[in-house]
Amino acid sequence: MTASGSTSAAAALRAAHEALMRGDPATAAAKCREALALGHDDAQTWTLLGTALRTREPVAAEAALRRALERDARFVDAHFHLGNLQREQRRYAEAVIAYETALKLAPGHSSILNNLGLAQEGAGEPGRAEACYRDVVRAHPQHRQALRNLAHLLCRNGQYEEALQRCEETLRAFPDADPTVLVDHGICLQQHLHDHGRAEASYRRALALAPDDAASLVNLGSLLIECGEYDQAAKVLARAVAVDARPLYVSTLLALAHQHLCEWNGLDVLHARVAERIEAAAPEDCLANPFAMLSMPVSASLQQRAAEGWARHWWPVRAPTTPHGSYAARSNHRKLRLGYLSSDFRGHPIAFLLNEVWERHDRAQFETTAYSIGARDGTPLRKRIESAFDRFVDCYDDGAAQTAQRIRDDGIDLLVDLNGYTQGARTGILALRPAPLQISWLGYLGTQGAAWIDYVITDRFVTPEAQQPFFTERALFLPECYCPSDTRRAVAPSASSRVDAGLPRAGFVFCSFNNSYKILPSVFDVWMRLLARIPDSVLWLSPGNATATGNLRREASVRGIDPDRLVFARHVPPSEHLARQVHADLFLDTAPYNAGTTANDALLMGLPVLTCAGGTMASRVAGSQLRAIGLPELVTFDLAEYESRALAIARDPALLSNFRQRLRENRHKAPLFDMARFTRDLESALLAAWQRHSPAVPASTGNP
Repeated sequence: MTASGSTSAAAALRAAHEALMRGDPATAAAKCREALALGHDDAQTWTLLGTALRTREPVAAEAALRRALERDARFVDAHFHLGNLQREQRRYAEAVIAYETALKLAPGHSSILNNLGLAQEGAGEPGRAEACYRDVVRAHPQHRQALRNLAHLLCRNGQYEEALQRCEETLRAFPDADPTVLVDHGICLQQHLHDHGRAEASYRRALALAPDDAASLVNLGSLLIECGEYDQAAKVLARAVAVDARPLYVSTLLALAHQHLCEWNGLDVLHARVAERIEAAAPEDCLANPFAMLSMPVSASLQQRAAEGWARHWWPVRAPTTPHGSYAARSNHRKLRLGYLSSDFRGHPIAFLLNEVWERHDRAQFETTAYSIGARDGTPLRKRIESAFDRFVDCYDDGAAQTAQRIRDDGIDLLVDLNGYTQGARTGILALRPAPLQISWLGYLGTQGAAWIDYVITDRFVTPEAQQPFFTERALFLPECYCPSDTRRAVAPSASSRVDAGLPRAGFVFCSFNNSYKILPSVFDVWMRLLARIPDSVLWLSPGNATATGNLRREASVRGIDPDRLVFARHVPPSEHLARQVHADLFLDTAPYNAGTTANDALLMGLPVLTCAGGTMASRVAGSQLRAIGLPELVTFDLAEYESRALAIARDPALLSNFRQRLRENRHKAPLFDMARFTRDLESALLAAWQRHSPAVPASTGNP
C-alpha cells in the first residue's frame, strides 16, 4: 500500500468509527469497505465492518467477523462482537464460546464478562450468569450494565431483597437509569416489601421515561388488578395491548380486568383469541396468566398449557424434580411432619373452609406447622387459626429462599400448598423443593403444571378420569369430596329482615354471591330469562365495584329486565352474611368457574345451590359439594338443563321445599359437613402418599 493509500485508508477507518459512534451504521460500513478497497485488509477493519453490519445484514456481518479472525485469531474485539451477534440471534451456546475465548485473551474484561453473563442467561444458566455479573461489580462497583443485569437477574429469580438493594444502588449512581431498573424496583417493592404505593410510583416513573414500555404497562396493570383498581387496570392493559398485542399474558390480564368490571363488549372475541393463540403457541412462548384462564370458557388442555408455560418461564427448576430419597434420612421422626403454606391464614375463603380440619388433625400421627406468607391481622379468626397448629410460623417478611430453608430445616415431610397461582402466592418457595412431597389443594382449581408439585388433592367427580391427563400432578383422591367445611364458623344469632337486606317483602329470590369476574354473558342471559319468566322475582348479587354494578344493571336493561330487579348485597361481616342467606330461595351458580366457598356457605345455611358442571376442575367444584350433601339432582351439565331446572324449582314451591328439607336432614349425616370423617379420609390419603414415596420409612408409629 502506498503512503497516500495508507493515509486515505486510515482516514476512511476514522470516519467509519465516527459514523458508528453517532449511530450511522450504513456510512460506517461504506467507509470500512473503502478502507478495505484501499488495502487496509486487517482484523480491525473487518471487525468494524462486521459491527456496522450486525443489525441490518447479520449474515454479512458474521462473514466479516470470521474474516477478521482469519487475519488474527487473537483479536479480542472480533470474538467479542461475534458473541454479540450470536447472542442477538439466540445462538447462546455459540455466543458463550465466543465470549469465553475473548475472556482468555483479555482476562477480567468487564464488558466481555457482562455480555458472557447475558449469554449464560439465554442458555439457561442463571447461576453462571450471576457469577459473571458479580465479578464485574466486584471489580467495578458502579459498572452500569452489570449492576442493572445483576438486579434484573436477582429479581427474575425471586431474590427480591438483594435485587431491591441492587436496583437502589443503580438508581443512586445513575438517576437516568432505563425503565428496566425502575420496573424491577417496582416488582421488588411489590413482592418483598408489599409496598404497593411505592411500587406503583416506580412503574409510573418508568412510563414517564418510556410511555410505550410494555413491561412497565404490564406490571402496572397487574399491580392495579391486585389492588382491586380494575378500571385503571383495564385502561393500562389496553395501552399495553395497543403497544404489542403479541404477549399472551397481557391479553389474559386484560380479559380478567374486563370480567371484574363486567365489561363484555368484545370479551368473547378476546377469549377466543387467547384460546387460539395458546393452542398454536410454542411451549416457550406460552406465557398466559393461569389464574385468569380458570374463569375463561376454555378447555382443561389449554389451562394445562398455560400453567406449564407459567411454571417454565418464572421458576426454572433449581432442584431435582424427584428428590424424595435425599430426604429419607431425616424422616425418621415418630410423627409425620405436615406443613401448610398459604397467604390466607386470615379472614379468607380458604380459612373459612379449612379451619376445622386443622383443629381436628390427629396429633398422635401428625405434627402440623403453618407457614404464613400473607399479611397479618389481629382478628379472633387469626388467633383461632394460629392455635389450630402445633407451630405457626410467620414468613411474611422473608424471601422465598429463606422460607424454603426454614421448611427444610424443620424437617417437613409433606408440604401442602394452598395458593397455587392465586394472589399472594410465592411459588418460588415450592420451586426450591423444601419438602420431599409437595401437594396442591383447594386454593387453585387446576393443574399447576410444575415439576415440583407431586399431587393434587381432589375427588373423582371434580377430577373425573377424562380430566386426569390434563394434570401434571398425580391425583390424591378423597372418597367423597375434595372440599372441607368449617362447621364451627360463626353465624350471627339472627338475620336482618328481607327489607333490611334490601330485598322486596315478597317474591322469589334468586341469588349468586360469586365474584363479578365469574359472571359471563352466557350465564347472565339465563338469569335474565329466569327473571322474565318468574314474576316479582329478583336476583341478589354480591357487592361489586361501582363499574361492575352499573354494567350489570345496564346489561339487564338491554335484555328487557328492570335494573332494580338486581339487588346488590351490602358489605357485612361473614357471620352476618351467612345469617342473611335465609332470605334467598335458590343460589344460581356461575360457569365455567363455579362457586367454592360461597356454595359451601349456602349449603351450610340450608340454601339450595343449582350448578352447571363442565370440563374443567373449576367448573365442577360446586357439583362435588352437592353430591356430597346428597343433592345430585341440582348438578346440571349444560346451560339449557340448568335453566330448565331453575325454572322448575322457582315454579314449584313443593319441589323447593323438598330440597330444603333434604338439606336440613343431610346436614348432620351426609359427608360434606362431617369433618371428623373428612379429616380421617384426608389423613389416610396423606399417609398413603407418604408410604408410596418412602416405603422404607414408617408413615407413623403412633403413640409410644
